[in-house]
Amino acid sequence: MHVVQHAHLPHLSAAGELRIPAADVSRGIRAFEVWVRTLETGAHTESLSHPGELVVLALAGAGKLLIDGGPQRFSGPCTLVIPAGSAFELVNNGSAPLQLIWVFTAPPSPVSRPA
Repeated sequence: MHVVQHAHLPHLSAAGELRIPAADVSRGIRAFEVWVRTLETGAHTESLSHPGELVVLALAGAGKLLIDGGPQRFSGPCTLVIPAGSAFELVNNGSAPLQLIWVFTAPPSPVSRPA
């Protein structure tokens, strides 16, 4: 299938976040994945670590990238480049939804924090 209608894709929700797998193994893609993600105002991703490089296109909204011990503020449209092996978190600190496109070669995994 060459055209994938997003209305027919699964919409995964977490607190303040919507995730849509736009291109993944279920669509025959093997070398990379593309996800559409929206963070509502005040929402944030879990702390993640990524084994491969990750590119996040911020289409609209504003936020903070928490990486390498400090926040880096951004507003869309822009591109965030997350190096392989980096632990990071994204926070929507703007007044509108943060619209993101994630492109990666392996899914990120949650970072376990000491209790």
